[in-house]
Amino acid sequence: MTSEREKRSDFFSEMRGCTLTMKNGWMRQAVKTDFRGGKDAPYLPNEKSPIVMILHGGGETNLCNLHHRRLAEEMASHLFKTQGWVTAIEPVAAVTDAISMGHSYENDPRIGAMGLSLFSREIFASSIVQQVEINRVDAVIIITGCDKTVAGGMLAASWLKDLPLVLVHGGTIRTGCSPAGKSIQIETAVEAAGRLAAGEITKDEYEDIILNALPSPGGCGVMATSNTLAVLASTLGISVFSSASTPAMDSNHVDVFAPKIEESRQAAEALVRMWNEHQTVGDIVDERSFSNVATMLHAIGGSTNAVIHLPAIAEGFGITFGLEEIRAKSDTPVLLNLLPAGKFVMVDLYEKAGGLPPLTHYMIEQGLLDPEAKTITGKTIGADVSDSPFPEFQDPDTDVIRSVESPLKAKSSLVIVKGDHSNETTASIATRGCVFKVNAQQRILEGPARVFDIENDAVKEVLSGGISDGDIIVLRYQGVSVGCPELLRLTAALTGMGNDSRIAVVTDGRLSGVSRGTLVVHIEPEAWKGGPIALINEGDIIRLDGDAEELFVRVGAEEMAQRKSAWKRPELTLPRGTMRIASQIVRPLEEGALWWPKG
Repeated sequence: MTSEREKRSDFFSEMRGCTLTMKNGWMRQAVKTDFRGGKDAPYLPNEKSPIVMILHGGGETNLCNLHHRRLAEEMASHLFKTQGWVTAIEPVAAVTDAISMGHSYENDPRIGAMGLSLFSREIFASSIVQQVEINRVDAVIIITGCDKTVAGGMLAASWLKDLPLVLVHGGTIRTGCSPAGKSIQIETAVEAAGRLAAGEITKDEYEDIILNALPSPGGCGVMATSNTLAVLASTLGISVFSSASTPAMDSNHVDVFAPKIEESRQAAEALVRMWNEHQTVGDIVDERSFSNVATMLHAIGGSTNAVIHLPAIAEGFGITFGLEEIRAKSDTPVLLNLLPAGKFVMVDLYEKAGGLPPLTHYMIEQGLLDPEAKTITGKTIGADVSDSPFPEFQDPDTDVIRSVESPLKAKSSLVIVKGDHSNETTASIATRGCVFKVNAQQRILEGPARVFDIENDAVKEVLSGGISDGDIIVLRYQGVSVGCPELLRLTAALTGMGNDSRIAVVTDGRLSGVSRGTLVVHIEPEAWKGGPIALINEGDIIRLDGDAEELFVRVGAEEMAQRKSAWKRPELTLPRGTMRIASQIVRPLEEGALWWPKG
């Protein structure tokens, strides 16, 4: 007697056969004109060909990802010409944070475009899985670019771990050029408002920076979230390794960079190998992979946003990994001299230091990375970079890659703070955890709280000169339950005015990887759920200590209990759609901000 499982298997086999028939029939009609192979293709697909899909962050408004279709077409053409494989190309809706930030300040950012940023990761990943499942896809390539597409692509890979799957990063943007011939980029642009307010630049200079800082497609050029996660995807072994550091476009800002085109072919070849050898992406990723990722995050001076995304990705792969595992590697020295912590941008790493492979080879030689972790090439990460030259160390001020003897910072800028250390006279602000991004010159700061519930109000106070050296800006009700917008405008204003090392920001929200200064983010419990940050009053004395890993307010337990009993949640109506849905189900940032219960 046929079991229900066997019936279901037979049904899906028939459906898959139907899909293949339709697919191959379409290709037989289109093959003479289609870019995938044309009349010169060696042969037509047959019933043994896998169903392949290439997914990329689409949209003509998305500068980071604007060239992805070109890369996808190159991959599809290569697969057809060399294997006879039919490939469907699918654009996936993607949010660009720079655009979201740029017009989210007419109103409260939490209920505007920026409130959709973090949640777009889940939408991107879910859209990929949806297309793969609906079309019974056998093998997948994902092109990543702007930061949530890298996070979303990695998350989708973890959910599709039983398939052959390859990621390739669309590449970093090249720097722009001011009318005066000065190199400018995203960091220059976001800090321009503060510099204008401080009188360092004129209105004309400000407008020139905004116009010329981003000259062509590609992800943010500094070690912000896009580049951080691209490096970590390569380190994890699931992406074309060199693609994390290769520029997107040629120096003419018009043509896709030839090495980036070559990387798209490498992605196609890696997928073919995985298919032929019956290997899935889940066969590659293990605990060694994530141990390497934790070390690399610190070594590159990576974005705090990675601390949110990595636990979510690890959970998808079935691996235990969270704040404690990241914390365990925090003694790693910072070896990349890249903005926002250093001097250079990602294209400098590629052009002046050979890209990511030399850094990785050096870290393996220094015993910082496990060389036996697997990659999509079928080899280990150690074997992948063994032919790469070691960095040449000459002058720490001009070296893009620094040595362990002369690092950019002796230990990581990211400090994970865990535990409730409250006593009779002080109260821990983040009893479930938070993340410090500390300034090398200011790892400890104590001062009066300047409390704001809306970012616009804090920015206005900064730009008007109302915040003094030593103040601690507390920006609350920005947590994951209310969208968790990136608060770049506030930190950029402080940096542009030259105050980022003397004034700290403490928030339950997120910060862009572009942000600089003495910063405390991801405070849990968040203010929306009545966490201690909701109970801080103007003028309370706050102490943050990056060395002792402490964050507390000098208010006793009895007083905090009284404030708690009097606390009322503010009224805030979230827009319908993603934000209103996610706010009801999203898990805390420390658990990856996933959209379903733990376990």
